[in-house]
Amino acid sequence: MMYNNKIFRELNFFYKRFFCLMSLLLLLLSACKKEEQEEVERLPLAVTDYYPNSGQQGTLITVEGTGFSTDISEVSASFSGTEAEIVSATATAVVLRAPAAGSTGQVVLKIGGASVNVGNYTYQDLSVGSISPTNGAAGTHVRIEGAGFSSTSGPAEVFINGKAALVVSASGNVLVAEVPVDAGTGPVTIKVNGKEASGQSFKFQVISGIKPATGGKGTRVKIIGGGFDEVVAGNYVDFNGKQALVTEVTETSLTVVAPDEVATGPVAVTINNQKVVGPVFTVVPFPTIESVTPLSGPAGTEMTITGQNFSTINDENVVTINGKPAEVTASTLYKITLKIPGSTGNGKVVLNVNDQVVNGPDFKDQTLGIARMSPDNGLAGTQVTITGTGFSATAALNTVTFNGVAAQVVSATTTSLVVVAPAALTTGEVRVLSGGQTAVSPGTFNRAGIMTYVGGPNSSDINVRDRGASIAVDSHGNLYIMELTMNRIKKVTPDGNVTLFAGSPTGASGNQNGTGTAALFNFSFISGIVFDQQDNMYLTDGANSSVRKITPSGVVSTYAVNLNQPGKLAIDESGILWVQTSYSLTRVDKAGIRTVVRGFNGAAEGAAPIIIGSYLYFADSESLYIGRFDLVNSIYDLRWAGNGNFGNADGPIKSAMLVSPKGFVGDGKGNMYFSDGFSQNTRKVDLIQNTISTVSAQTTRGFKDGGLNEAQFMQRDAMAMDKDGNIYIVDMGNNAIRKLFLK
Repeated sequence: MMYNNKIFRELNFFYKRFFCLMSLLLLLLSACKKEEQEEVERLPLAVTDYYPNSGQQGTLITVEGTGFSTDISEVSASFSGTEAEIVSATATAVVLRAPAAGSTGQVVLKIGGASVNVGNYTYQDLSVGSISPTNGAAGTHVRIEGAGFSSTSGPAEVFINGKAALVVSASGNVLVAEVPVDAGTGPVTIKVNGKEASGQSFKFQVISGIKPATGGKGTRVKIIGGGFDEVVAGNYVDFNGKQALVTEVTETSLTVVAPDEVATGPVAVTINNQKVVGPVFTVVPFPTIESVTPLSGPAGTEMTITGQNFSTINDENVVTINGKPAEVTASTLYKITLKIPGSTGNGKVVLNVNDQVVNGPDFKDQTLGIARMSPDNGLAGTQVTITGTGFSATAALNTVTFNGVAAQVVSATTTSLVVVAPAALTTGEVRVLSGGQTAVSPGTFNRAGIMTYVGGPNSSDINVRDRGASIAVDSHGNLYIMELTMNRIKKVTPDGNVTLFAGSPTGASGNQNGTGTAALFNFSFISGIVFDQQDNMYLTDGANSSVRKITPSGVVSTYAVNLNQPGKLAIDESGILWVQTSYSLTRVDKAGIRTVVRGFNGAAEGAAPIIIGSYLYFADSESLYIGRFDLVNSIYDLRWAGNGNFGNADGPIKSAMLVSPKGFVGDGKGNMYFSDGFSQNTRKVDLIQNTISTVSAQTTRGFKDGGLNEAQFMQRDAMAMDKDGNIYIVDMGNNAIRKLFLK
């Protein structure tokens, strides 16, 4: 019994403490609730909209705004002084019933001790009850329900935000109207029989622009317009059908993130199942940085970033150096110019193009810097001007190395050094050491240039002077020269040894098979030569209207006959020959069977084509374009590259200017090279980026070896490329084969 009493006393004590704690908790909750109510009461009392503004007794009027009370007992309203029934009340909307004894006049809403004028209400038979949908774009059909729409004097008129809308259909209590262009957000108003009534506001959806208009997955895009939902979740945005993440919203803009599966197409916004379509967002390749110059220097120095896929709008290219923003002063698709901000410390150059981020090289915050080298390629002995900042004006106090090998400094100023490339020159970076600081060149100095490989103005080793030559290189690096004037083929080994491979030593013509010099040919000036993967040679014997085959051991046979004026040719990976014949194209299979490709024409004579992948590239007959032929689908584009204007301008393939392109070769890495016959330049087509650039430019005709832009030619013709990427060029005017090497 005593034990039970003890338990009872302990339980009683526990319940008393529990009751005290619960009472305290309830007091706290009550205080919080009171504070919350006081906070709500402190919100400003304001009316943002009400509808309809006319009707009969008993019509329900919705008043929207802020500072309302959810306690219906605290809400009251009057119509011209006559009290109205409160049907419902929330923190943002109150529904009133127009009183039977009311009259036209001011509606006043009271919340607690505060009051606000709602607006005028007119007692009449014309009233706008509801609209559907309540939002949409221009052209949306809006159904308007109400009363008194029948007209005795003329059809009912509909206005949206004050702009006349086309009435599509009408009855006594329903109108359907089409939202006009540029309507804007505002009330739907009806005018009929001299009366006017307004209802709910129609939210006009429009996309006036997007920024940026290019990018990729993850790009943050600002959609500018109107009629957007105030709540993030109320706006459904898609990029070409793929949903995007909405992060911010205002009345006139949305900020969204392009989805991972983004593809080029229009941006659209859907609100309450009403969709509005905006401008096209174009997906562009990820930006790449090719060079940054200088990689060191003081504040205010101009920095240049070259590469691909930049924005042409300055503020869409954000550059930071070691995390510090730099001012972009100019931008194109391929180059960005900016000012070094200074006090960056040493760190990485980072480029953000519309949220596509790419890291560049490290930058050193110092006074010494190399901005550029001119030229940036050449051979030993080439004089190079290095431009930058922080050099010593005393030549001997500047140490310059080319890939680790010291060079002679000829002259010096604080912003310029003139040096001579050393005898042991190899491709690599250039460094300048001055005043205890070291600066590194923005790119490598390439041991690149042009040297005479065989022949020359006074040489009798080869004869390519009069009618030129077609050339090709086998898998062992042997160069074969098809001397068109002499109807014979010469072989040049990698060590420069020249021998007669096939054809008559005297240049006699004929049509005879055999081995080596026992064979006879009768070339035309447009004959061509190619190798298959087994080093079998195929050549067009133009005057004999045939294709001949020569094995690596020199055995000559006839491969295909009765071709119509065969000229230059190409070979695909499967060993199929494609021969340009009298402005057409003939397919020759491994059995020598000929098939004329119907619908193909317009190729230039004397310009050898090339096959890369499933496409054949050729010079068109106008000599101002590069054409492309789809070997699989037999579709050709005579104007695949070039803008049709006479000139030598680089850029995207459709805007570049060409003159007499010839000698096409490919490096197997997505690049195609050709000679510009008029300007005697070597140019490159980037088949991935679809751009054309100049590799070797020539300003003066002559005969001179040297750097890519120093060497001189008299008249360029055919080209060939070996497995190492070296290019061999027929120089007819100098009776020579020149070798262009890029590394």
